Amino acid sequence: MGFIEQIPLIGPTLYYVLPFLLVLGIVVAVHEYGHYIVAKWCGVHSDVFSLGFGPELFGWDDSKGTRWKVCLIPLGGYVKFRGDADAASARPDDEAIQTMTEAELSASFPRAKLWKRAAIVAAGPIFNFVLAALIFAGVAMISGLPSDKPVVGVVVEDSDGAKAGFLEGDRILSVDGETVETFRDFGTAVLDDTGGRREVAIERDGRRMMVPFEIVSPVTLADVTDGAAREAGLQAGDTIRSIDGKDIRVFQDLRDAVLASEGEPLDVEVGRGEEILRVVLTPRRTETTDADGNPETRWLIGVTGGSSFGLGSSLERAGPVDAATYGIDATVNILSSSLSFIADIFRGQGDSADLGGPIRIAEVSGDAADDGFASLMRLTAILSASIGLINLFPIPVLDGGHLLFYGIEAIRGRPLSERMQEIGLTIGLAMVVMLMVYATYNDVMRL
Repeated sequence: MGFIEQIPLIGPTLYYVLPFLLVLGIVVAVHEYGHYIVAKWCGVHSDVFSLGFGPELFGWDDSKGTRWKVCLIPLGGYVKFRGDADAASARPDDEAIQTMTEAELSASFPRAKLWKRAAIVAAGPIFNFVLAALIFAGVAMISGLPSDKPVVGVVVEDSDGAKAGFLEGDRILSVDGETVETFRDFGTAVLDDTGGRREVAIERDGRRMMVPFEIVSPVTLADVTDGAAREAGLQAGDTIRSIDGKDIRVFQDLRDAVLASEGEPLDVEVGRGEEILRVVLTPRRTETTDADGNPETRWLIGVTGGSSFGLGSSLERAGPVDAATYGIDATVNILSSSLSFIADIFRGQGDSADLGGPIRIAEVSGDAADDGFASLMRLTAILSASIGLINLFPIPVLDGGHLLFYGIEAIRGRPLSERMQEIGLTIGLAMVVMLMVYATYNDVMRL
């Protein structure tokens, strides 16, 4: 039973809405809190801290005079600082500033030093990156990371591995008499096989035994992460029967087809129970490093932990240092992949139809919640890193646009004129609205 299914009275709509609100609420709250707390450290007063836009649902005033509130439209949030004319900190409220005391002026955002304003604006995205790294690290410590020990951690139902009699916890000793040191060795030994029966020696409950094993079924997916595969609706337990008309017999065939695609769409035939589906997957380019630390480009569809034989490695809980390293690396990889995806679109090598909006986020959130709490938290980390990155784009209205203006102010020794800033903000707002409309259009077309 999935995590979300254990919550009583969850209807079809709430199945998606509740995880969506949880994920987006965490990401937005941390982003806005970054602005708020750094402003506080810099001596700038916050008039309003809002989760959501539009009419206020409920709220309260704290002892410092900040209004904390939750609003009707949950697609974002804002912190309005003293002296701002609007929630975007786009321009100062000249009328209010004229009536302020000297003490109030010293705690206003427009009168803050340039470096303080820059730090306050940059804090939101930075807090998003920190949140992503902390979540990834927490999942690594609590749920564990895939281990390369030759121990079975996942057995996919009705797979070749399940039919052969493998159980979770089995330690693989050898394949056809060849000693297996790691789970990767086992996978290589099986995937390199062109067919036929293999004799696999395992250790179970302290006893050595032989498991006759033969690959007879299509590639079975043990896990589907966020990416092209999940967006196309693939699920754990699905079988990959063919790609572009070519039979997929072992997982290496799938890997080779994806790598050879160089980002071109793949026509995939998928088996789900008795049903045969056809989906189109567009692999995404990811910049990684090889075993020697050299940079390399890989094309991925977001399938992990899968194998043609339906077995996955065990998980091991990471220690604090390894978890922290993993958290940072995972966050950096998300940022790198996102930048590569955007660069591919501008180069004409990517598909802008892969851009998703609120509906897609809600769908993925519901699926992630059904996969378990750890999966939902991983999605939160991915979304947090992505939103932090987007906010740093040098587009007026976004945090990056403000930082761009501050950079110009630092170079010129004075800010841009209000007229120039208003023009920039109008263009930036139009760009953001068009992007949201296009992403939502993509969502609707996928339904």
